[in-house]
Amino acid sequence: MQAIWRTEWIHEYETPWSIFEKLSFANRTSRGNIFKYAANSCEKNKNNPKKDERKIDLFSLKSFDESILEMIFGVNLVKFTQQSLHSLTIPLHSHRYPVTSWFSKHLRWCSECISYGHHSWLHQFKLLDYCPFHNTKLKETCPKCEMNIPFIFSNRFFGDAFSCKCGFQFADFSNILWEKWDTKFKIVDPATLHWLSKTNNSEGIRTLFSPESASLNILSDFQPYVSMKSFTQDNNKILIDDFYYSTQFNKDLYNNNVNTFQTVNRYLRKNLLRNHSNCIKQFWQLLKSDGEEFPDICPYAYAYVNWRKTLLKTERFYSSDTRSSVVARSGGRHGYELLTNAITDDIKLLLEEYVLSSKGKQVNKDTLVWIQEQWSYRFSLAFFYDCLKYANDILLHGKKHTDWDKILMSTKANFKIAFKYQEIEGKRAEGINFKMYYENTANTKIPKHQCPNHSLRRKRAISKMKSYLPARISIEYPKNYELINYVSSYIKKHDY
Repeated sequence: MQAIWRTEWIHEYETPWSIFEKLSFANRTSRGNIFKYAANSCEKNKNNPKKDERKIDLFSLKSFDESILEMIFGVNLVKFTQQSLHSLTIPLHSHRYPVTSWFSKHLRWCSECISYGHHSWLHQFKLLDYCPFHNTKLKETCPKCEMNIPFIFSNRFFGDAFSCKCGFQFADFSNILWEKWDTKFKIVDPATLHWLSKTNNSEGIRTLFSPESASLNILSDFQPYVSMKSFTQDNNKILIDDFYYSTQFNKDLYNNNVNTFQTVNRYLRKNLLRNHSNCIKQFWQLLKSDGEEFPDICPYAYAYVNWRKTLLKTERFYSSDTRSSVVARSGGRHGYELLTNAITDDIKLLLEEYVLSSKGKQVNKDTLVWIQEQWSYRFSLAFFYDCLKYANDILLHGKKHTDWDKILMSTKANFKIAFKYQEIEGKRAEGINFKMYYENTANTKIPKHQCPNHSLRRKRAISKMKSYLPARISIEYPKNYELINYVSSYIKKHDY
């Protein structure tokens, strides 16, 4: 294959995606033709009726012939990619996650970089949300079709070179062609430069975080810690099996999580929501006056009730008792479980990482409790602020019920927390020091929503209203089908 190509078009940490896109554009050829020529013998012999829709992995490039790629590009693209991934993940080699788990499975790009035909592994690196070359927020969805685009070599999700299947162009090179493709960019982000300079951990400090909830900012040495606690190694030790199989130990963790949630709940009710207790009661207990429609919902109450329902994954938003907390475990399960059900798996993965890193040694039970406490407390608060931010908009515009789950996922995507710990050897006893690092991305400024019950008269009126919970009206008004249907319709509108 005689191809138009220059080795200076490949830059440090560049992904195969932009390299292939440049090859496609410069030679006016399709991805299908590129793969047809550069695929290995195994791929060429496959009988695939939809060859143009194949999804080719860009991490390993295992579907390509290594020697053919080297002949086209003048560099061994497979080794170049492996070296880039290895270099970026050197500080992570002690973690049990596979290398690919630290990189996004959908395309993330910088508009400035891509205008020069450049896309970096740093853009795909989950620990970065901003381009380290331009300090601009990375884009993750196509502006036209508003979809995530899988990070693969495929015609199924991409159109012409540097364009989405929907027609959106990441960059337009129709006039300038490849004039700017040899432009080199300098990393200006201090956290990224510090990360790339790390080679080993000579101080014995270990890190604990997940690929989804950390950032280079909070992992950098110049980032101050938010909380610190020291533990002795000779007390409250447990075996690894206890984490998975001990009913009593998991019950203790569950009860700690209940206490953490109740702490957050009390803080919200007594501080941020102290003027909206009647509003919460009205929406939560389905209160209304006889012969009238349900009153307007207070945005603060709407945010609180749906925050609680989504975080705890309760079946219904309404309840007969607004003061009680759901504290009972599920019953049949004996493994790890939390009251804050929506974040159970997230915290479990983090605790598993810590337990397994001990390599068979016993771990201090109190450290697990503290990690769980820090994570759940800060996430619960961050999620409430996000719920409050959007509550009024959902009420006004009648958005679909799935918005609450989307808000939860958005909070998770922006939630950044990490731990650093170090074992200390002393004359009397061994210990372990923990530090927690947290990047508060939530907007903690309370929005000024219009509460329909701000007047004293409206608040007093709520105390005179009756509850129209389904169980109650089925007993008191068993044949009032109009009322039953009305209440059911109201619940369906606000439940999910």
